[in-house]
Amino acid sequence: MAEQTVAAPGASSAASVDKLTFGTKLAYGLGDFASQLMWTLASSYLVLFYTDNVGLAAGAVGVLMLVARVADALFDPMLGAFAERHPTKYGRFRPWLLWASPILAVSVILTFMTVPGGDTVKLLWAGGTYLLMGFLYSAVNLPYGALSTVMTRDPQERVALNSFRMIGTNLGAVALSALTMPLILHFSGFGDGKTTSVMGFTITAGIMAVIAVPMFWIVFAKCKEVIQPEVTQTRVPLLTTVKVVVGNKPLMLVALALFFILTGLFGRLGVAVFYYIYEMHRFDLIAPLMMLPSLAGAIGIALFARLAKYIGKKKTVIISMLVTALPTIILFFVDPSNVTMVFVLTGLYGLGNFAAPVVMSMVPDSIDYAEDKTGVRSDGTGYAAVSLGTKIASALGASLGAILLGAFGYVANSQEQTAQAALGINFTVNIMPAIFSLLAIIPIMIYPITEKKYEEIRARLEAKRDSVEA
Repeated sequence: MAEQTVAAPGASSAASVDKLTFGTKLAYGLGDFASQLMWTLASSYLVLFYTDNVGLAAGAVGVLMLVARVADALFDPMLGAFAERHPTKYGRFRPWLLWASPILAVSVILTFMTVPGGDTVKLLWAGGTYLLMGFLYSAVNLPYGALSTVMTRDPQERVALNSFRMIGTNLGAVALSALTMPLILHFSGFGDGKTTSVMGFTITAGIMAVIAVPMFWIVFAKCKEVIQPEVTQTRVPLLTTVKVVVGNKPLMLVALALFFILTGLFGRLGVAVFYYIYEMHRFDLIAPLMMLPSLAGAIGIALFARLAKYIGKKKTVIISMLVTALPTIILFFVDPSNVTMVFVLTGLYGLGNFAAPVVMSMVPDSIDYAEDKTGVRSDGTGYAAVSLGTKIASALGASLGAILLGAFGYVANSQEQTAQAALGINFTVNIMPAIFSLLAIIPIMIYPITEKKYEEIRARLEAKRDSVEA
């Protein structure tokens, strides 16, 4: 499918529109900041909400989350294919940020509510609202992610753009971690600083959702789609697009790497609070310890993501995965009462998580690779394939954590867990993410697009565009 690069007002060349302003990058980063306030709120606290407040069994929660996320993941390719085939005066992806984000906000609030009745009724409500939230999150986040593939072709600008996105991710998670549990405890109304309630979760979710929506609107207003397919060629047969995406080896490898990275990340995120409550017995440290990896991660991205410019993307990601895995392996053997070591190793774990923007910048590179080979540009469907992997990762990570807790004998609201349950919490929080970080190295080593090869791809695509314009 032919495509054209549409110059922004005042731009004189393709090179000029490839460069993004600081304001554009900052605005784009707000999108993932907003996502943290809604999606990561659920990833971090929903298991605790379901088990300790709604009263659902940990094993049932794990199965529920896995089924809902897999169903949600299967929705992503359909959404991506629809979005890339239906351009509007605002572009193909931007309008979703404007209209779907308020509906997502409502669904987040509903997810952190429950209904009167027995366990079956409550489980059905939990499953229905969680599934709805996942669909609506896809309707916002998938177009948001795909937007980065059409904002520039410059490989360094793509790293920078995704660095701002990941810094937004981490700073959003910092804000979420710092505020969530204090707000939940405050609005729960017990006053003891240790007891949560459904009402506390619901009000907190409402606050986060109201703050998040305007941030998505800023992304809509400030981030433009400069790489656009010709209007007459946006209806490529779906089967052709699917063949291009599935046959895109670099894209599949990136999706697999992200799957491993995020399975470990979400697996840890979903149960870390159990470690702080039941292993450390430190409610007062929940906020700073939940916040620390994200804060350190933002610093790590700012300091180390630029390594990709000097040593290449592949080596940068491999180093990040090794640095991420080692602290949590050590932490597994550290006594939870050793607060200093817990803080130091948790901070190092976060600091090592600087690979995400580099991996995400490989997505548009891979889409360009397929366009160069086939002539078909599939931004939405291509990004949907990656999103499919990340959604299944979030499902598997969160549900695997909950299932492991149940398998090791976790008892909700019991301050004295059995030795086996304590082992399960420790393993899930520390060893499991390390395993997945190390697994992520395998597809990255196989990834075939080097910096030199991408420059050749970019040159050919620019030459095709110039010949079309001539």
